[in-house]
Amino acid sequence: MPNEVCMLGTAGASDLKISAVMLNVIVTTAQKLGIDIQAILKQEGIVFELEHIAGSTIEREQTLAVVRAVEQTSGNPAVSLLCGEDYDFEYHPYVKSFLMSASTFREAFDAVLVIQKLISPALLLEPDEVGDFAIIRLYMDRVLPEDDERRHAEMVFACLKTIGNRLMRKTIHPRAVHFRHGRSEIAPVYADYFGCPIMLNAPDNAMFYDRSLADLPLPGGFPELHKQAENILNQQLAVSPLGGDPVQDLKRVLAVRGDLLNAPVKRVAQALNMSVRTLQRRLAKSDMSWIRLRDEIRFQVADQDLKSSRLTIDEIYAKLGFSDRRSFARAFKRWSNLSPGAYRKRHLR
Repeated sequence: MPNEVCMLGTAGASDLKISAVMLNVIVTTAQKLGIDIQAILKQEGIVFELEHIAGSTIEREQTLAVVRAVEQTSGNPAVSLLCGEDYDFEYHPYVKSFLMSASTFREAFDAVLVIQKLISPALLLEPDEVGDFAIIRLYMDRVLPEDDERRHAEMVFACLKTIGNRLMRKTIHPRAVHFRHGRSEIAPVYADYFGCPIMLNAPDNAMFYDRSLADLPLPGGFPELHKQAENILNQQLAVSPLGGDPVQDLKRVLAVRGDLLNAPVKRVAQALNMSVRTLQRRLAKSDMSWIRLRDEIRFQVADQDLKSSRLTIDEIYAKLGFSDRRSFARAFKRWSNLSPGAYRKRHLR
């Protein structure tokens, strides 16, 4: 049976859960750095249960609290890079088989999208190909403080870099890595770690690779093993506490794809890699209509953006696909009983 790693801690009941395996990764990194991680876990009220860790979850905020403490104790502002590098599939053997048997990087990245749901539904990875670049963008399911978003990005990008090197069985460097935060003192650490140009204050957290790598044959390609591991992981995902409600999964994806909120249902279904019938069936099963789902997503995104000062109200309504500020204000007042301006003023005091 799935377990909660801890019953006490700093997170509220509404915070999203992630796999407790990530806590073990942080523990491993702290031990390598000679940090008294036991004292940190005790301070955060976390009981570490190694026996059931693969099927256990932990509140995301608790994990971030531990990372913050390790960062502060070590004096290393980018300790999350080391955490990401230490993820080694130790408690997910089928994950390792699934990834390492991929025949191409494109197939490996598709595998990462499946695996990511077993680790943290809070992180959304989106592939893109533009010109000579294959781009992996990282989005968060909600607005986080800048340093917490930074820690997530560092951990994920370090993990992706390590996976890429293992798949190729040699070191490959990104063409560029972009971070949304602006902490310039960390940029030299990034440049040394990733071996490529770094951009801070970028529009998105993103890694850029040479597009020609996407379809190169990988030395460990094993299609039969890859398919077997995929079937096992899909079965695990179906019963995982992180598998989630299909409608909630749709919300998380659409929340970072504002371009789909005004798109025809057919295009939405295509972007989600499903048929229109499958999309409609999933919505109907949860007693949800597309219009209602779209409004809930718009309110969720507007709520996050209005509580942050990153975007103006005009930028928010455009991002959500409203034709003008008046129609956005009318819809937002229907959702919250407040105008966007009043809502922002209340939450930014």
